[in-house]
Amino acid sequence: MDLQYIILGIVQGVTEWLPISSKTVLLLLSAYVFGYSLAASYDIGLALQGGTVASSTMYFWRSLVRVFRDKWLLRFLLISTIVTGLVGVPLYLAARKLLEGSIDPGIPMLIIGLALIAQALLSRKPSKISNTSKRASEIGLRDSIIFGVVQGIASLPGISRSGITITALLYLGYRVDDALRLSFIASIPASLGALATVAVLDRETITIISPGGVIQALAISALVGYISIGILLKLASKYRSMFTLAMGIFTIIIGLAITIQTL
Repeated sequence: MDLQYIILGIVQGVTEWLPISSKTVLLLLSAYVFGYSLAASYDIGLALQGGTVASSTMYFWRSLVRVFRDKWLLRFLLISTIVTGLVGVPLYLAARKLLEGSIDPGIPMLIIGLALIAQALLSRKPSKISNTSKRASEIGLRDSIIFGVVQGIASLPGISRSGITITALLYLGYRVDDALRLSFIASIPASLGALATVAVLDRETITIISPGGVIQALAISALVGYISIGILLKLASKYRSMFTLAMGIFTIIIGLAITIQTL
């Protein structure tokens, strides 16, 4: 097994579910450690979303089996995925242009981290904005559209899909464990869309890494991702506001580290 693909798989399997941008972490790792161009590294990160699909599908297979019975879940996935595509594809094309210039991918992480910390602090006080009691099954048309928009925005470098969608759901009033569950389930069609976008719009990038290496990285990221999902959901269900606060602090630390590294 090639150490490069083992590392890429582990990093993808862990960072995809945290409020830090897995795309950005993989971009910096691929570019500055393994020597790929920034644009190619960005596409490699999107290509490894296949591991996200596998781990999400394995963990949430019971929910997926019930998707046509649970109309709320089917409606949420359809609406959010369509909106994500409408927002995300143009931003993907813009992002590849931005990568030809100079950007600081750590700044969006700092913003998400601050938003999570603010939500954790607000949740300790009785107020409308801090009321996080809605369950996943209560998600309707408006919230599904908002979720799709912010998930599409996550196609930009530096913006964590999990981080921005979980943060949005918390501010919409959802419990942190339900926010994580909705975000993680929605990652399945979103990641499939990311894979299709790269395959259609930039096929040359996929040929940069060997098929065997891709399989290794995907298998490892699927296994690590499955374990990560279980741990995070248990922590979110048990600790809630403390978990949100910890995610915010961790995200700020990573954002600062990336900002310093790219100076």
